[in-house]
Amino acid sequence: MLTKLLRNEVRKFIEEHKDFSAPEIILKYSSNKNLPIKEIAEQVECIKKAEKKLPELSKHNLLYKKVSLEQASSELTANYKSQKIKGERIIDLTGGLGIDSIYFSKNFEEVIYCELNEELAEIAEYNFKVLGIKNIVVKKGDGIKTVNEFSDDYFDWIFVDPSRRDKDKRSVDIKYYSPDVVENMNLFLSKSKNICFKLAPAFDIKEAERIFPTMNEFSVVSVKNECKEVLSFFNKGNQKKIKSAAILKEENDTEIFESEIDKNIETEFSFPGKGMFFYEPDAAITKADLTKLIAEKYNLKFINPLSDYLISENDIQSFPGRKFKILFTDFYNEKKVKQYLSKEKIDKANIARGNFPHKPETIKEKLKLRDGGDYYLFFTKDKNDKLIFINTVK
Repeated sequence: MLTKLLRNEVRKFIEEHKDFSAPEIILKYSSNKNLPIKEIAEQVECIKKAEKKLPELSKHNLLYKKVSLEQASSELTANYKSQKIKGERIIDLTGGLGIDSIYFSKNFEEVIYCELNEELAEIAEYNFKVLGIKNIVVKKGDGIKTVNEFSDDYFDWIFVDPSRRDKDKRSVDIKYYSPDVVENMNLFLSKSKNICFKLAPAFDIKEAERIFPTMNEFSVVSVKNECKEVLSFFNKGNQKKIKSAAILKEENDTEIFESEIDKNIETEFSFPGKGMFFYEPDAAITKADLTKLIAEKYNLKFINPLSDYLISENDIQSFPGRKFKILFTDFYNEKKVKQYLSKEKIDKANIARGNFPHKPETIKEKLKLRDGGDYYLFFTKDKNDKLIFINTVK
């Protein structure tokens, strides 16, 4: 694949047709036997995606593989990891497209990039050369075998982004991770002072603590209120155990919140009244189980003990998450809610629920509401376990 794509006429064709869609290229040029049209179409499709996911790197005419680009870190998340993970030597056991290795190379003297897929490794190696990076060593083959070639404590960091597939489907279950991080943990700890590996975004912090009792940090990374990465850190000799949330906005604009994993924070409860402000923490905060920390920091009160909904009389401009103004609150009764919506002429709303028995789709169907509009309806319980609904606007 690499040899085909590096031909001058192919590179020229890609440059001239990068505004085309992949289906257009295949439909229009499939009869051209002198060019690798299928591979060209894949590159053109990837270039468009890379411009959004990798806005700086994509300016350098790099090569891609579709699935690997989809699985790769974005520039924002790769940059965050490179600021947190620093030292002299690191080995990236599952290099993929090489985005993380590229960013690690800025803060390490030596980066060992490993990749089992030879074609993908060749593409990454080509991209490293295009970018002028000289401190990445490419190792084609099994990362576990490669790390075994080095002496104990050779590395400052080992980074692993395991494949998480069960019969070609993405899986949360750690038994489907490849390489097996549980089985190889002792090997990793013998070769490096520090380890970081990615977990599935749906992975639960309690489950991580159970499987990895020596874990030092559980970190959740979000972009635009969407959980993008869950990272698990191990540091030899460090007894501290923390959970953290990193909210990435721009390359040098990151909000980080952290707390000791077993820290006990007292919570207060209140009923959401008209005129109060309703707060929903960023996805990274709720995923990292840090809502109590945020409530304490901003002097907010919970509506009930089993949801992450917070309220206050105060308008907090810097709140890390979504903020709404409460227009109306009442106990949930389908007939009463319908009467209220009819009176206010509300036939369209954005619906969310927390600790509430009905799914948003069911609520929408029962109340005959369409999606969208200016109103945000939240369905939850009060501190006494009574069902309530809250009408808000941004």
